[in-house]
Amino acid sequence: MDAPRAIVEVAGVNVRWYDLINLRFEDTLYLAADSFEAEFRNDRLLSDWFRKQQEVKIYMGYVKNPEAWIKSELDHVFTGIVDGVKPNFSSSMTVQLIGRDYSAPLIDTEYSVAYASRTSSQIAAILAAKYGLTPKITTTTVVIDKELVADKKEWEVLQALADLEGFVCYVTKDKKLYFGPRAEEDETIVANLYYRVPGLANCEIEFDDSVVGVVNKVTIRHWGKNKTLIEASAVNDQVLAAMGGQVKERVIYESKATTYALAQYYAEKRLKELSRMVITGSGSCIGNQKMLTEKRVKVFGCGRFNEAYYIEKASHELSKSAGYKTSFDITSIRPDSAEQYRQDLYDDKEKTA
Repeated sequence: MDAPRAIVEVAGVNVRWYDLINLRFEDTLYLAADSFEAEFRNDRLLSDWFRKQQEVKIYMGYVKNPEAWIKSELDHVFTGIVDGVKPNFSSSMTVQLIGRDYSAPLIDTEYSVAYASRTSSQIAAILAAKYGLTPKITTTTVVIDKELVADKKEWEVLQALADLEGFVCYVTKDKKLYFGPRAEEDETIVANLYYRVPGLANCEIEFDDSVVGVVNKVTIRHWGKNKTLIEASAVNDQVLAAMGGQVKERVIYESKATTYALAQYYAEKRLKELSRMVITGSGSCIGNQKMLTEKRVKVFGCGRFNEAYYIEKASHELSKSAGYKTSFDITSIRPDSAEQYRQDLYDDKEKTA
């Protein structure tokens, strides 16, 4: 039987499999950084070598011969930088590395580029150059409104501009900043999840099929100068039809909606968040390094919930003592954003009516 293995490469050097104790890698969608935690034996004082800001690459997968294997048998799943080094000088004598992918510095840094008449793609190019990322940027032509870049982190700026252009923005494991149209849907199933199917069972999973809190119309309002009402609405026709034509509206007062165009932008943005009429699920399965965000899995053994789902988040944990396990969040429609990070971009102090 194939055996799970991993390699953590730090500053261009492979740390020995013998020294690795536990490894956890989390793959998320566009609004957040992918992250990792790795624990190693420290009897050779690896902690003297490990440093913050060192580059880390992670390779995971299965090998035919657990006693004789090479890195090329594994899949490259992550590239990032070390955020912290945590040695433990006790009876265990271990050292832990934690870190995130190359979107991390943009997430941590306030946007400070002096305002000038620039397009979204020009701003993306400036930030790619700042962090040494290879730009993979689709050119845009419309000069953006100052309000979209004010008082935000650099990553929030890029995500807001991507939303404005109908794009997505992320950093790849090859250190490319992608700012452009979303890739075409890939219908390939990367894993089959079997619940209590004789001879195939490999997962546990729970589902949530609910319309609680779902709306099909969002209206943004703002009282401008001289008490002039600025208002715009967006409607999800598909959800409206699924609700029998009954309008369920959320009215949000947004202080940043100082023009009609901005009000329309925020209405469409919030509608995406609030009109998700979707079946979601979460669970765990035998470790599978192919399970990454926006890839598809197919569920068996769960009655009417047997169908294909998109992965919204995947966490891969490999332990010398407990083996290799993948935990996941899935959704029946293609995810637009990582739900757990939405509050990074949305103001949770809004007033609604």
